[in-house]
Amino acid sequence: MTKRQCVYLVSGIASKSRAIARPSAGTSSRSISSTTVSKSVLSTSLSFPALRRPRVAPVAQPALKSSSRSVYSAPKLENQDYYLANGIPPLMTKETFKLTWVDYQQYLAKELTKRTQDTRFSSMTPFKIVVATALHADQAALFNFASLTHNNHFFFDSLRGVDAPVETTEPLPAVFNAIEDSFTNIEEFKAHMSGIAEAMCGNGFVWLLQSPKKKLYVSATYNAGTPYGVEHAQDFDFNSPFSRSRLSNVAQRQRNLVDREDAIEGKPMPLLCINVWQHMYLNDYGFGGKADYFQNWWNSIDWLKVEARLNAVSANSFRARDRQLL
Repeated sequence: MTKRQCVYLVSGIASKSRAIARPSAGTSSRSISSTTVSKSVLSTSLSFPALRRPRVAPVAQPALKSSSRSVYSAPKLENQDYYLANGIPPLMTKETFKLTWVDYQQYLAKELTKRTQDTRFSSMTPFKIVVATALHADQAALFNFASLTHNNHFFFDSLRGVDAPVETTEPLPAVFNAIEDSFTNIEEFKAHMSGIAEAMCGNGFVWLLQSPKKKLYVSATYNAGTPYGVEHAQDFDFNSPFSRSRLSNVAQRQRNLVDREDAIEGKPMPLLCINVWQHMYLNDYGFGGKADYFQNWWNSIDWLKVEARLNAVSANSFRARDRQLL
């Protein structure tokens, strides 16, 4: 065979190979490859029934399993329909109520659902999430949304209903005595709490808390801060100078995270709070109207709720607090 004949023979074989491998019109080489693999798998399944597709189903099932708390929603307040139609006299208009409870709480619940999906937190109440994530700086966003969800509900849950008994407009005996024991009198207590709230420059909450020694005191938390006394690692700023020992201390605090029921035992417990986020009062009172907002808030408190919280705190029960406070 001559050299030219060899070249012709090789060229012919190559042409036939390309013709066999060339995909048909409208079909990519990737789809042909997939089809070939699928046929191969199908052939194998037919030959060996144990390898058929039903065996794949158990692998997918765990992803479909959901918790009863996997989707969070804003709870409906006892007098919500009335508030939507009339506002909460004299505290806020119906427009402010819709913004600060219906719209805002739904937004927080949606974010909480998104951030807890398929995690160990999905079955927890916002209260438990706050305790469980407080020391995890990498869970700061989840902590913030859980804390705001809890704090905002705590505030609205403290407001009087339209048919609340008249006697609930003033502190009931147990709360009254506790306030008298910790402050000079009711008027001084109200002035003290309102003063701290009015002095806040920015968003936050001002709380009436009971200390582990059963004394009442007032304290402020800014933005999404929690009043429960759980150690909080979100304040660590890696953009600022820090020592190696401080960094080591933060790491140790994270390793020592406690999310069991004893995490808040012996810690301060809240009885009442003023919501000082600007969206609570700007529409109705303006920038200079915080004092009027606070005065109307004092006239809107359901002291029966505060009394119930005091009793739960006295029992120092994690489960009671979790049931009471969302």
